[in-house]
Amino acid sequence: MATALVEGKNEQGQRLSSMDFERLVRRAAADSGELTLHSYGQHNIGIRLQRPDGLKITVQGPSGQRLGCMGMPGTAILCEGSTSDDLGYLNIGAEITVLGDAGNGACNAMANGKVFVAGSIGARGLTMTKWNPDYERPEFWVLGSTGDSFAEFNCGGIAVVCGVNPKNPANVLGYRPCVGMVGGHIFVRGPIDDSFSKTNAKLHPVDDAQWRWLEERLPLYLGRIRRPELLATLSCREEWQLLQAITPQERALLFAGPMPMAEFRNSHWNKTFAGDPLRDLAPGLERSPIGVIVSGELRRQKPYWANAQSAAPCTYYCPVHIPTVDRLRLIRAGRIDEAYNMLLHYTPLPGSVCGAVCPNLCMENCSRRGVDDPIDVQVLGRAVNQAAAPTPAAPLGRRVAIIGAGPAGMNLAWQLALAGIEADIYEQDDKIGGKLAQVIPWERLSQAIWDQEVRRFLAMPNITVQLGVTMTREKFAELHEEYDYIAVAVGTHTPRRLQFPGHERVLAALDFLKQAKSGTPPPVGREVVVIGAGNVGCDVACEAYRLGAERVTLVDIQKPLAFGKEKEAAEALGATFRWPVVTKEVSEEGLRTTDGELLRAQTVIISIGDVPALSFLPESVETLQVGGANWVCTDQAHLTSDAKVLAVGDVERPGLATHALGAGKTAAEYIIARCRGEEWHPFSKPLIPQKALTISHYLPMAREISEANQADRCLSCATCRDCHLCETICPTGAISRREVDFGSHGDARFAEEAGYEYLSDDGKCIACGFCADTCPCGIWTMNPF
Repeated sequence: MATALVEGKNEQGQRLSSMDFERLVRRAAADSGELTLHSYGQHNIGIRLQRPDGLKITVQGPSGQRLGCMGMPGTAILCEGSTSDDLGYLNIGAEITVLGDAGNGACNAMANGKVFVAGSIGARGLTMTKWNPDYERPEFWVLGSTGDSFAEFNCGGIAVVCGVNPKNPANVLGYRPCVGMVGGHIFVRGPIDDSFSKTNAKLHPVDDAQWRWLEERLPLYLGRIRRPELLATLSCREEWQLLQAITPQERALLFAGPMPMAEFRNSHWNKTFAGDPLRDLAPGLERSPIGVIVSGELRRQKPYWANAQSAAPCTYYCPVHIPTVDRLRLIRAGRIDEAYNMLLHYTPLPGSVCGAVCPNLCMENCSRRGVDDPIDVQVLGRAVNQAAAPTPAAPLGRRVAIIGAGPAGMNLAWQLALAGIEADIYEQDDKIGGKLAQVIPWERLSQAIWDQEVRRFLAMPNITVQLGVTMTREKFAELHEEYDYIAVAVGTHTPRRLQFPGHERVLAALDFLKQAKSGTPPPVGREVVVIGAGNVGCDVACEAYRLGAERVTLVDIQKPLAFGKEKEAAEALGATFRWPVVTKEVSEEGLRTTDGELLRAQTVIISIGDVPALSFLPESVETLQVGGANWVCTDQAHLTSDAKVLAVGDVERPGLATHALGAGKTAAEYIIARCRGEEWHPFSKPLIPQKALTISHYLPMAREISEANQADRCLSCATCRDCHLCETICPTGAISRREVDFGSHGDARFAEEAGYEYLSDDGKCIACGFCADTCPCGIWTMNPF
């Protein structure tokens, strides 16, 4: 099998992050059993890597912290230099060799495997090691010396410290080794001082059996660290000593221990206070001893099954608050149609927005990132493309006028229609969709998916659309009189401009993109300069290349704000970014900067944002002037100063298409609640803390382009996955599962409908917290009693 090389820098020579480097290493390990890694200080190299036929990893270059962390059986890691802190942390079987020194915390909490160091180590090595008698003891070999606090709370690990070229020749084990040590032993060669913990370890010569163990293993160790010539030097038995943990039985004989409480009370307390000093203060107070482990009312805290009472990061950070965890739960259960139906109750555009143009804030914050890659929400969004629309509720006899058919207006109308409220849309353009339909290139937004979602939207009962409507104050007044509510969702379609010499030669990005997507695209020169290097500017660059440009330069007065797929697409075509650049003038030759540089261009396009056109609004609707433009003032429900008028989307503040969809849904929920005579409540679930999740239960798994794969990979944050771990781990059997008919909670249409709950028996529970500590989904919490 060929050796795979994994490079720790990208093509531009920049160091990869530890997470990105780990992803590359995992992919390489899936294809090859031998890896060579060119590392540049990346952390967690070799973490939880294993192959059935074995895995060999060679690390060349500086390695960061936690080399070989959670090392797996059958994996061998060779570091050809020194390494940083926490070498072999939580190692459970890997063989790790370091041909140099290691930092602090080496082999902390190691449970199995072998670690060979060809130099010295820092402080607190071999602390809190574990040993399962069903397996071999973990071994830690050090050629030189150790730092302070070595083998602190060692519970079974074996250390061999050879004392060759030690950092401290006068004391090769450092200050105060073996504190709290309760198991294992340390072979040591060379001088040590008298600071080791006498209450936890004893020093004595190496006996015959111990010497045989050491003598048999020395050649392997020296071979691994490439120092076989030291075998004769290290084979003198008289130079070795053994520090061994004192057993509990030995400690009981050596140390008397604390005075029992009963003896203290009878011999000292009662004599000093002539009886019970609390008798007068609390007559009849129960004075019987309290056990060390208690249940019932004597506990300080108790577990609580907080199922679905917090929001998963995907739901919390999604502006529409789509419950992706519930959707994936339905998919796992084989209830695909219900999963699609649920999603379509949140947005009419899952394929176009979630599946294409959205930067997917849900994926950016997905807890699965702590394991491997986030859940691919784009796959889930596109899958709903052909699904039928949900059935709307019975008519409520109410009507709402919506001005503007962009994503905010569309979702507002969609939500109202589903609730049985008539939604009449008035759109100035000749098609619905706003900027999604008008300016986003079809390369980023599939026209087939878009057309299908528009057809599904227009077929929804209770929705009517009037195109080509110019809104005036008079028309607005008529709507105000005719409808129960009006929603303003006109977006931002007036480009911002700068008044420098030659500004009349400059095209507005909005106008350019609209023409580029129409049947009559504008002519484009061989060289193009775009003023404004945001994501819209990147779309402009891509369209300019499509229309024949050979070179596109994006300039900005600050570091470009472009990010994600838009920036990647522009760079892939050859676009370059320059900043800080201030425009002095535009002429036939191109754009001249205030520094006097000429950027040659036959076409100059400005992309510095757009503002709303709100001249049709009456005085009753308050606006706020910011940056030379008026924006509608709204509250949390998107209600304006006029009690019958709401405003949603970019007319409030610029944002993503997803923000517009979320604003439309929230405003619709407010209108629906008012029409039903109910109190409106905004989304208020708190974000589940990451520390509440136990993601160590999950192993990395292959990422496939399928809904089933995404459903299996979901961690189900804040929603019980019915794994029974809490029930299994409870030491007193206090936790039980029972079938129950909840009906529903939260959104009645898509409630957990689990049909079960987990309970904790107060009479058995000892408040150990194991349930909360092990719950993968963060459901169990420990609350004050």
